[in-house]
Amino acid sequence: MTSVPVFLPGPVAVVPSEKVYARLAPHTNPLRLIEEMGRLAWAGALPARIEDDPGRLVVYTDTHVAWLFVTQRGDAYRLGSASLRGFRDEERLLRGALLLQSASGWFGFHQLRDIPPGRMSAHWPLLRHAWQNVNRTEERRPLLPPHHDAYLDLMTRVIDAGRDIEDARQQDAPPIHYRRKESTREERYSARGVYAFRLLRPAPLTVGSMVYLADQPDLRGRVRRINGTEVVVRFETAVDYGRIPAQGSFMVASSDRVFRAQSDAVETLRRTGAVNPGLLTQLVDRRLTPYRTDPGHRPRGALDPDSQLSAFQRALAVPDLLLILGPPGTGKTRTITEIAVACTARQERVLVTSHTNRAVDNVLEQLPEDLFVVRVGNEDTVTGRARGLMVEKHFLAMRERILAATEGTASRLAVFGDKEDVAGRWLAHLGDALTEIRTAEREEHGHTVAFDEVVRRLAPALAERITAAGSRMTSAHATVERLTARARGWERRHTAARDRSNSGILAFLHRWLAGVWQGRLEVVLRELASVREELAQAETALDAERAEAERECGAHPEASRVLAVRDAARRRCEKATADASGAVRMIRTMIETVVPSPYEPMTDREQLTDPAVYDRLARTLALFRARAGILAEWRSGIGDVELDLQRELVRYADVVAATCIGTATAKLLADLEFDLVIVDEAGQISTPNLLVPLVRGRRTVLVGDHQQLPPYLDEEVRAWGDGLAREGTLPPAAAREVGELLSRSAFERLYGEVPPEHRVMLTMQRRMPREIGEFVSAAFYDGVLRTDHPGWTGDPVFTSPFAMVDTSDRPVDERCEEPDGRGSDGNRRGYVNALEADLVVRLVTEYTRYYQDWAVIVPYRAQAERIRAGLARTLGDSTEVADNVGTVDSFQGGERDLIVYAFTRSNTHGDVGFLKELRRLNVAVSRAKRQLVLVGDVATLSAARDEGFRRLMRQMLDHLRRVGDLRPSAEVAERLGRLDDGEV
Repeated sequence: MTSVPVFLPGPVAVVPSEKVYARLAPHTNPLRLIEEMGRLAWAGALPARIEDDPGRLVVYTDTHVAWLFVTQRGDAYRLGSASLRGFRDEERLLRGALLLQSASGWFGFHQLRDIPPGRMSAHWPLLRHAWQNVNRTEERRPLLPPHHDAYLDLMTRVIDAGRDIEDARQQDAPPIHYRRKESTREERYSARGVYAFRLLRPAPLTVGSMVYLADQPDLRGRVRRINGTEVVVRFETAVDYGRIPAQGSFMVASSDRVFRAQSDAVETLRRTGAVNPGLLTQLVDRRLTPYRTDPGHRPRGALDPDSQLSAFQRALAVPDLLLILGPPGTGKTRTITEIAVACTARQERVLVTSHTNRAVDNVLEQLPEDLFVVRVGNEDTVTGRARGLMVEKHFLAMRERILAATEGTASRLAVFGDKEDVAGRWLAHLGDALTEIRTAEREEHGHTVAFDEVVRRLAPALAERITAAGSRMTSAHATVERLTARARGWERRHTAARDRSNSGILAFLHRWLAGVWQGRLEVVLRELASVREELAQAETALDAERAEAERECGAHPEASRVLAVRDAARRRCEKATADASGAVRMIRTMIETVVPSPYEPMTDREQLTDPAVYDRLARTLALFRARAGILAEWRSGIGDVELDLQRELVRYADVVAATCIGTATAKLLADLEFDLVIVDEAGQISTPNLLVPLVRGRRTVLVGDHQQLPPYLDEEVRAWGDGLAREGTLPPAAAREVGELLSRSAFERLYGEVPPEHRVMLTMQRRMPREIGEFVSAAFYDGVLRTDHPGWTGDPVFTSPFAMVDTSDRPVDERCEEPDGRGSDGNRRGYVNALEADLVVRLVTEYTRYYQDWAVIVPYRAQAERIRAGLARTLGDSTEVADNVGTVDSFQGGERDLIVYAFTRSNTHGDVGFLKELRRLNVAVSRAKRQLVLVGDVATLSAARDEGFRRLMRQMLDHLRRVGDLRPSAEVAERLGRLDDGEV
C-alpha cells in the first residue's frame, strides 16, 4: 500500500449525523466508532483517503468505512455515513492512503454547538497537502475534461444523497411484528436455519430483503418467500429454534451494497475504464454517432410496423445509445425480446438488466428456449421461468448430463479399478499359465533329448536321420527369423517414405524411395515364403523320424519311461496353453467393453508365449486402471469446481440477466464485458444506478417511460433537501442540482436531448380499452398513443370500462379524510377515508364474481391496511387480499383485468398531498385491461390547490363525462345493493 504518514497536532472533533445513528443502530454506536478512530490514530494506524469530493475524508477502521465532511467553520467533521468494510475498500487502500496519527485524540460530540470554541480543528489544509503527495506516487488517472470531472463529482453527491434517502426510509420503516414462528422442512442451505413467521398484518417487505430480530440484531437473515402474512426467512448462520422469541418483530437492515456499486461505476468512468470509451461524452455532451438503419433486419416474431419494428431496426444498427419510450401496454417486453434474439444471432453477448428482479424476469419469460440464457442473482428473489435459468440450475443440469454421459464408461472401467480387480486376477492367471507353459516346455525338451540318447544307443542309423532332420529345421528356422527381420526393416522404410511422399519439396524423392523399398520388400517376402515352406517340410520330416523312433524303440523299458514323463509334460503344456488362451480371451472381452480390442484371438502357443503379448496386455490394463481411477475421481469432484464451471457457463451464455446492481456485485460477472446492454424500466432508474451496467457494455438500449414513477419521489427529495438545509453540508445551488438528478432519471433527461435517430416511441398500446387509452394518451403522451384493443365486454355496475364513483354527493363529515396519525409502531402511514374504503370493499366483493384478476390501488399504506381488513372479512382469503391490495408504487409494471383506484384525499381546502405527483395517476389508471373504477371526491380533486393536478383532474372528468361513466356514490351503493339482493 502506498501510504503517507500524517501527524495531527491537535484533537479532532466528529459529530455524527442523525442518519448515521439510524444506519448503524443497533449493531454499532457511532460514538464507539469514533472512539475506534481515536484508538487507531493514537497507534499511528488510521488509514484515510480523500476521495471524489474535495471536502470529504474517508476513514477506515478495522471493521467500518466512515465518510467525514468538513464543517463550514473548519473546526470539526460531520460523520455523514458509515458502512461495513469490504473487499473493494481494500483495493482502494492499496492504491494509496494517508496514515493518520494523533496523540491528542478523536472525540465524538452530539451537536456542533457542543464543540469547545477554538480548541478543535479538522486539520484540513494539512491533510490536503499530504494527499497531494499520495497522488504523486499513486497511479495517475487519465486527464478528463473539466466538465466531465464535474459531472462525476456531481454523481458522487447524488450517490450520497441516495444513501441519505435510503437511511431515512429505513429509519421511518415500522417494525414488522409477527405473532407466531414455525420451523420449516426446507433445505437448510449450508446449515443456515430457515424459519417461517406469521405476521400480524401484511408488511412492505420484498423477497431478498435483509432483516434482523429487533431484540437480537445479531440474528440476521434474508427473506426467502412471502405468502400473504407468512414470511420465510433464511438466516445467515445456524440458529437455535429456541432462541427465536415466539412473538416479536423484525427490522429491515440497511445495506451499502447499492451505493458501493454506484461509486465503483463512477470510479470506472473516472479512470476511463468503461467498455464503451465514449460513454461519458454521450451522457454529458449528448454527442452520439450518426448511423443508418438496415431495413433488411427482420424480427423472428411479429412486431407492429410503425414503432416496434423501427425500434428493433434502430437497436440493431445504433453504434452507441438508443432510447425506446414505451408507454403502458405498448409491448416493450416483446420488443426487447426480439432485439435480444437478433443480436445473439450475430454472436453478440447481451446483458438484460433492470432495477427490479421482476422486470428482469418478465423479459426472460418471453425469450425463446433455444437461446442459452443465464440468470445471475439471488435465487430467493427470482420468480417464474427465470428460476430455472439460474446459473446454479444450469450447473446442476450440466453436472447431471456429464454424469449420465460418463456413467456407461465409468461402469465399464470399474472392472479395472474396483477393489476385487477382476481384470488383474485374469492377468495374474495368464502369467501363471505362461510360466507353466515355459516350465513344461523345458521339461518336454529335456525328456525329448533323453529319448534321443536312448534311440542313439538302440538304433544309431535312425538317430542320425533324426539329427539331420533337426539340423535342417534349425537352419530353416534361423533363415526365417533373419528374413523376417529384414522384411520388417524394408517395411519400415517403405512406410516412412510413403508417408512423406504427399507434400513437401522432396515428395518426388520419397515417392521414388517408397517404390524402391517396396520392390525390395516384395523380394524378401517371396524368399521368406519359400523358406517357410522349407521349414514346414523340415518340421514334418523331423516329426516322422521321431514317430518312427517311438515305434521301434518305444517298447524298451528305459525309452518307455522317458516317453511317459515327456508325454506328461506335454499334457501339462497343452493344459497351460488352454488356460493362457482362456485368460487372454477374458481380458480381451473386458477390453472390448470399453474400446475395440487391438488383439486377435490367440490359441497358438508360439503367439501366447511371445513376451510382448503379456507386456501389451499388462500395459493396457494398467492404462485402463488409471483411467478408471481418474474418471471416478473426476466424477466425484465435479462439485469442487462448481464456481469455475458456473463462470464458464456465464461466459458462453447468449443472454445474461441480472439487476443493475447485480451486474457489479455478482462475482460471476466480474470483468465480463457485453456487446449490448438492454436496460428495461430505465425511466425508474437513477443515474448512478444506470451507470453500473452501462460501464460494462459497448452499446446500450434504454427502454423506459419517464411518465411513470421516477427513481425518487418528490416528497423524498424534499425531505432530503430539508435535512441538508439543517445540517448545512451542501450549498443550496448544489443541493438543487442534486435534487433535480434524484427526481429525474437519466432516461428522462436524455430522451428530449439526444438526436432523433437515437430515440423512438412505441405508439400502439394493446392493454387498455379505448376509453382508458385515449385519456392516458391525451394526459401523458401528447395524444400520440393509439389503441388496438378487442373492446369492452360489459360490466354489472357501470356502462363504460372507464368509470368513477364520486363521493362528493355525501356530507363533508361523512366523506372527509382522516389523518392516520402514528400507530403503535410510531410511524405515520398517511391518511384513511372510511367512506371510500367501504365503497371499495363493497365493489371488490361484488366484482370477484366477475373478475378473477383484480387489484386495489391506493396512495397511502393506512388506507391499504383498512381495505385489506375489510376485504379479508368479506372474502375470507387474506393471502389473495394481501397480494392484490397495495400502494401505487407496488403495482408499477403490473396489470389486472380490474383496477380499483381510490384517491383517499377529501377535504374542503383542496389539499391533495403527494397525489400532485401526476405520474402516480398514470401508473394507477394504466394497469387496467378490462375495467377501471376510480373512487374519489370530485369536489376536492377538481379544486385542488396544486395547479397541475387540478388541470389534470378537470381533463379527466371531462373525458369521463364524454365516454366514461361518472356516478354519485349513493347511486353506485344502491346498484351494489340490488346486485347483492339478486334484483339485477
